[in-house]
Amino acid sequence: MHRRALLTSLAVTLALPARAQDAPQRFWPVVTTNPRALEISTETTSRPLRRFNAPRPAAHADHPTRRHVGVDLFADPGDTVIAIEDGIILANYPFLRAATGQMSWCVLIAHAGYVATYGEVQAGLTDVWNLRIGDRVQGGQFIANISDTGQLHFETYDPSVTRNISWPNGAPEPAGVRDPTRFLTDLAAHGRRMLISELPLRPSSTNLAPCPTLAAD
Repeated sequence: MHRRALLTSLAVTLALPARAQDAPQRFWPVVTTNPRALEISTETTSRPLRRFNAPRPAAHADHPTRRHVGVDLFADPGDTVIAIEDGIILANYPFLRAATGQMSWCVLIAHAGYVATYGEVQAGLTDVWNLRIGDRVQGGQFIANISDTGQLHFETYDPSVTRNISWPNGAPEPAGVRDPTRFLTDLAAHGRRMLISELPLRPSSTNLAPCPTLAAD
């Protein structure tokens, strides 16, 4: 199915106004035991290079060539990534090479009113999770695992966007880009944080080690 048709389909099925009490549950996108999991990096935090609009590449922050379009969320390699809410998969392609040499990927999902990039995840959308471009996913559905980068790079865009957008240093914020900081802050406060014990068994190809049970918040 053509991506424009996917977006139109999503708008028809998901963009209808809903009463507040009928609003779907949103989920925090990473299931992890990392103690900093809900920390949202900003310019004033201890990790400002993880924030939106931080200089990139991070290793050359004094002489950047581009700006950071997302927010990097703390996680550990192999952690589970889940869909924040219902949506349709728009794209899946290589994203960033980790220091270990592993190539991470990204998954773009069209949610109601915005598109989200779930970046720096392991490959395997189809081979491991049997998901494909155009598939509909539910909030809380298992979509990926964190790559060797040990973080989830999360971006938000206008509904018309179908690929992540690069932001050259010194240029104005590109059209279609949305700062996800406020969205993530609200999600950390009000979204549901899934427990590792609630997840289905991982396919054998991605088993790393037995996962400890995450204590309830």
